[in-house]
Amino acid sequence: MFWKMTRHMALAGAMTTLTVWPAAAVMPADRGAEPVDLAYYDSITRTGVDQLPTDPYCANPEMLGADLGEAYGEEVILSSSRSDGRKFDVWASDQQGTWTVSYTRPDGIACVIGSGTGWTGESSAKARLIEVGLTR
Repeated sequence: MFWKMTRHMALAGAMTTLTVWPAAAVMPADRGAEPVDLAYYDSITRTGVDQLPTDPYCANPEMLGADLGEAYGEEVILSSSRSDGRKFDVWASDQQGTWTVSYTRPDGIACVIGSGTGWTGESSAKARLIEVGLTR
C-alpha cells in the first residue's frame, strides 16, 4: 500500500509541475513548442519509488500505465515507435479531460514528457505530440 501511494504521489508531483521538461534540438517542432531533449530523459537514473518529487516521472511501462489508468482514467489512444527503439504514447481520458505523452527509452523505461487538461473526444493526439515538441 505504501509503495502504491508513493508511486501516485510521484506521478502527481510530476504531472502537476510538468508541461515539457528542459529541451534542446532533437526533433523539430511547430507552433513555438520547444523540442524535447530525449537525451535528458535517457540520462535519468532514478525511477519509480526512488525518484525525487522534482524528477520527471519515469518507471517501467506497466507501472506507468497502471498509474495513469488508476489516477486519471487514461488509456493509450496513439502509439508511435521509431526504428531506434524509442516509443511515444499519447494517453487520454475523456471522462477526466486529461492527457499525457510518455516516452519509452530503448532500455524499456517510460517517462512522462508532457501532460495537460482540456482533452475531449474531438481532441487530436497528434496535436499533443506537437504541443510537447515531438513532431511537426
